[in-house]
Amino acid sequence: MLQMGKIFIGMAFWNVVLFAVTIYFGLTHRSANWLHQGLGVLTGLYTCLTHCVVMMHFMGSGKGIKEAIATHHIPNDPQTGYTRRIRRLTARSSAMATFGCLTIIAAVLLGGAKDTGLSRGMLHAWVSWVVVVFNLYAFWVEYKVIRENTAIIREINAQIAQHSPAPTS
Repeated sequence: MLQMGKIFIGMAFWNVVLFAVTIYFGLTHRSANWLHQGLGVLTGLYTCLTHCVVMMHFMGSGKGIKEAIATHHIPNDPQTGYTRRIRRLTARSSAMATFGCLTIIAAVLLGGAKDTGLSRGMLHAWVSWVVVVFNLYAFWVEYKVIRENTAIIREINAQIAQHSPAPTS
């Protein structure tokens, strides 16, 4: 669980690569074949996966933190407020992840509408730029929240180690 920051950085990196390649094929109009469309769908799916991994991480770590507090009788007063802090972090990451998924789905749907002739003009292009910028911002916020969450887990682990009896041989 303490390696989630590294995992997220890797996933976000590949997401940015997919954004760049998809944008490249869209801007160079090399979409007479399936490249831009296929990469657009792949990028949409991978972006949703990246955001969902963050949400699943917070579901699991939130439960783990609550269980550790209850099991090891760790103070959860307003000063430390582990459950309050984890709830705040979960809310921030969930909002970004949910909206990131919804926006990328909208961009993919608009691309499909453009490809099939249901949409004309530059609506797909403009929405896609906004979606990419928002998702990059969401990745940055999610990474910061993951780092804060990891710091809380380390605090709790230190308290557990401090209050645990020394192992006997």
